[in-house]
Amino acid sequence: MNYYEPKFLRAAIRKITPARQFFRHRFFADTMTFPTKSVTFEYARSPRVVLPYANEEAGSVNVARSGYQALTFTAPLLSGHRIITPSTLNDKLFGESQWDSGYTPEDRARELAVMDLMELQDSLYRQEEYMCARLMQDGKLTVDSPGVKAEIDYGFTQIETVTNANKWTTTYDILGKLLKCARELRKNGINPDTLIVGHEVSEAINKNEGVLKLRNDQWVNIPEPGSLEDGITYVCQLRAPGIYLNVLEYDEYYSDKDGNILPLVDPKTAILMSSRDRNMMLYGAVVYLDKSGEYVSEMAEYVPYVVNEYDPPVKKLVVSSRPLPMPRDIESWIVLKDLV
Repeated sequence: MNYYEPKFLRAAIRKITPARQFFRHRFFADTMTFPTKSVTFEYARSPRVVLPYANEEAGSVNVARSGYQALTFTAPLLSGHRIITPSTLNDKLFGESQWDSGYTPEDRARELAVMDLMELQDSLYRQEEYMCARLMQDGKLTVDSPGVKAEIDYGFTQIETVTNANKWTTTYDILGKLLKCARELRKNGINPDTLIVGHEVSEAINKNEGVLKLRNDQWVNIPEPGSLEDGITYVCQLRAPGIYLNVLEYDEYYSDKDGNILPLVDPKTAILMSSRDRNMMLYGAVVYLDKSGEYVSEMAEYVPYVVNEYDPPVKKLVVSSRPLPMPRDIESWIVLKDLV
């Protein structure tokens, strides 16, 4: 098939898959920038101490202050570029008419710059969403690229890999398990109201006898078919004594370094949490050379810049960032893996 034939050129439509950011926008919306490439995470846990009784003759009782932990991490650098060369500008753009389009090389340079920066930014957004998704499922981040290997471990321990005896079959007590997990979170001061699941867990919930019985008794609300924002599908509203959960299936995908298309949420994983949970996205400073050849350290979320080379003439468009998702409370959610 020749895509350069007139019938294809006239009908050419540029398609860019939107960079969905459900985790990033819903649970990591707060941001903070740092003047260095390292960022600091401070974690405090309320001891939930009750004020003690006091002897009238002895006076009040000293109540110790609760401390906090401070962890410092180097935010990993994300950086990508596109190159524009004279030969690039002599070729027609995607969708440009093959016959006297009126485009000059200068016009193509401007349009290419806009398109390239948009695609680089979208790619960065997807990486941020991937980082948030991995943190919510693994409690840590693993950086594994050529020349860059690191693990950022936040000390999260509330992950359970389910054994064969506790798989979410049609007869397993899913409601009892969720109630037990919800009570564990309530001990930490968190009242969970959201269950984010992969597609296999979603199917298991909809086939479970206990859930079906609640549905027949009108304890389970099944919404009209359809998707919510950012690739979210509303599975059901699960209500039972001690439980009131919105069950959401997140059906978004990404391409790994080998080109495989993989789900952001593992199909057999469930995340129990509160919709009011507000974590942070921290950004370290990006250092680059400006047009005068001087080093510049920029404290910003995203840093786009241009590198010009004159022999041969090459324009390099670069987008860089040092993002690091950071949980406010590492005891505010529970992850269940290998459920089916």
